[in-house]
Amino acid sequence: MQAIRQIIETKKLKGLIDIPDDFSSETVEIIVFPVLPIEKKPFDPEQFFGVSRLTNIDQQLEAMRNEWER
Repeated sequence: MQAIRQIIETKKLKGLIDIPDDFSSETVEIIVFPVLPIEKKPFDPEQFFGVSRLTNIDQQLEAMRNEWER
């Protein structure tokens, strides 16, 4: 992946990006990377089946609630 690296004065960036007034540096380093396409896959809940392996959920919830009341 290619990148562009450049040192530039902050006053030249004022119209491009928001720079806070209290920014203490007069020069900054800018690194530019190309945006890579992101492949969006549809959500498949079956992929996550069995991940937690919780059993007796009602009993566990009741035990947690009882801990809060102590």
